[in-house]
Amino acid sequence: MFHDLIREQDVAWAAALMGLGPDGFAPVGDDDSRLRAMLNLDTVDFEACPGSGKTTLLVAKLAVLATRWPHRHQGICVLSHTNAARNEIGAKLGNSAAGISLTRYPHFIGTIHAFVNEYLALPWLRSKGLVVRCIDTQIALAKRWGLLPGNTRWAIQKAQLSEGCLIYTRPDYTGGSTGKFGRQTPTYQAILEARRTGSEQGYFCFDEMFVWANELLDKRPEAAADFRRRFPLVFVDEAQDNSEEQSALLHRIFCAGDAPSRRQRFGDSNQAIYARAGAAGAATDPFPGAAVQAIPRSYRFAQPLADEVKALGVAPQDLVGAGPPLEHGVAHQAPTLFLFDDASVRSVLPRYGAHLLATFDAHVLERGVFTAVAGVHDLDDAGRVPHAMGHYAPTYDPACARKEAAPASFAQYLARARFEMAGSGNSDKLVNAAASALLAASELAGGTHGRMTRKSPHRRVVDLLTGTEAYPAYLALIERMLAGRGEIADADWQAAVRPHAETVVRQLSGAEALGNAAAFLAWPQGAPALQAGAAAIARTDNLFAYPEDAPQVRVRLGSIHSVKGETHTATLVLDSFYFAHHLSELKPWLLGAKGGGSRLNGRGNVVAEGSRMLGRLRLHYVAMTRPTHLLCLAMRKDVFAAGELDILTGRGWTVIDCCAPAQAGASE
Repeated sequence: MFHDLIREQDVAWAAALMGLGPDGFAPVGDDDSRLRAMLNLDTVDFEACPGSGKTTLLVAKLAVLATRWPHRHQGICVLSHTNAARNEIGAKLGNSAAGISLTRYPHFIGTIHAFVNEYLALPWLRSKGLVVRCIDTQIALAKRWGLLPGNTRWAIQKAQLSEGCLIYTRPDYTGGSTGKFGRQTPTYQAILEARRTGSEQGYFCFDEMFVWANELLDKRPEAAADFRRRFPLVFVDEAQDNSEEQSALLHRIFCAGDAPSRRQRFGDSNQAIYARAGAAGAATDPFPGAAVQAIPRSYRFAQPLADEVKALGVAPQDLVGAGPPLEHGVAHQAPTLFLFDDASVRSVLPRYGAHLLATFDAHVLERGVFTAVAGVHDLDDAGRVPHAMGHYAPTYDPACARKEAAPASFAQYLARARFEMAGSGNSDKLVNAAASALLAASELAGGTHGRMTRKSPHRRVVDLLTGTEAYPAYLALIERMLAGRGEIADADWQAAVRPHAETVVRQLSGAEALGNAAAFLAWPQGAPALQAGAAAIARTDNLFAYPEDAPQVRVRLGSIHSVKGETHTATLVLDSFYFAHHLSELKPWLLGAKGGGSRLNGRGNVVAEGSRMLGRLRLHYVAMTRPTHLLCLAMRKDVFAAGELDILTGRGWTVIDCCAPAQAGASE
């Protein structure tokens, strides 16, 4: 079925189409991994290192397949956790017939959740007579919470449970976390009734779609064969991030039993980090499987950086550094370590900013991507210094950078949009963030218009408001958003913007009383980012500007999770605390004394590191493989014993002591 769909002469065309030149996938010395990956259409897992261009390779492969795809009613299915592949198809193939065909029937390119919703969960729910109005965990839980009697809410809160107890894991609305409340208790029965009633009203949590998808396969097992005929070729990007729930369902749909689809997965097991603390990867059909091909060449960073970071890989790879890219005309820079103590922890970001100014010229500072990330970004004020990003930047807002959770207020929607706009200038993010916030607020106010549509949030709101008295209010609100690029002073919000927002929310919801939406629309009191004269690090969009009086560089702050999959010009990895200080625990790997995710036990046997250490290694391997040119770390000075800093300088590291006053005109 797939014989001769990709030929060797197609590879040069596809590489040129991707902007890599005709030799972009050609062998380099003895390494022909990218060429073999292009030609291979068997079921296989590609273990691709950071910066190997696996998504670009996948899109190139799709471009060739689209030109020769012989089937009118059978398609290619491409799944991932984000729309990265779909976005790259739009960017690289948007004007070609191949690119247009890939985004249309019979093909599917999108997220795992979108596929499960469109092909399994939604059709099944509708067949049961349920009208699906909204799939959004925050809104669904707010609806269900409102259905609970007051005494039940009190009992839940007293038991130290959150609204998350209203999420179910079985189609009879049972499962999930209900703490001490057993099936026979009134509280459990009230929880069960709220889950059922909220779902029957059409409001669902994101992961509950997997519950209904599995019920479809339970009740209609022949559906799996239908999906395999419909999608005989399946690609999965970022496969290492699949949860057990996702992996088990995809395996059930495409692989288990007779006549499986041909499936290829792309990923890097060393970068398997998850959105929730304590979350684990797939036990069913884990990545990589038995058939695996390595892609070890990184075009992101140079060999010296590859040599520094490869020891942190749980499964060590022969990492080859073939970067950095030539776009900035700057060579690889020596890795840098910033040392600090309790008194100087807030000096780390300014010293990093000064080091960036001393390292890069104005052109790179303007066009480059500069970040500072920490493994923990929710601050415990009583925690050990440094506990989280907030010890370095006291007004850092975790919700702004947290990709896995929906914003909890209108202000957070705007903050996240400003965060995502950094360096891009794309105003559509801001417009759609404002529209999404208004839709969310209308649901909280009791609206039942639903949001199940492929249209953008802005277009959806325009369609709902056109011809109403609220339409001019919406246009005025968007105009204000664009004029200030999402920056709004508290006084302006209260006097000029919030009245427009309330008018729109009342129209969308059909409710006169705002209810739960009132708190959602409240502006954060004393938000430093919105007040004149605020310090550079006191911004709710998590941008650190340096120097404060006349910024020459802007550094995006975030969690390591928030930058996964990104490429930066320079990355500062800040130490943080989870049972222990992360980078302090990884010091043996940084010094070259350890490598990989295994160790010798007391009997001299090779055993795996503990689960917490393995998670720590993966998390910081992700962080330290983001930069093209400059990797920086920030660690406590007192964790280093005599001679250990000499080892690092001998390995090529630059050491900057933030405990000592900075010399005028110097980064050190």
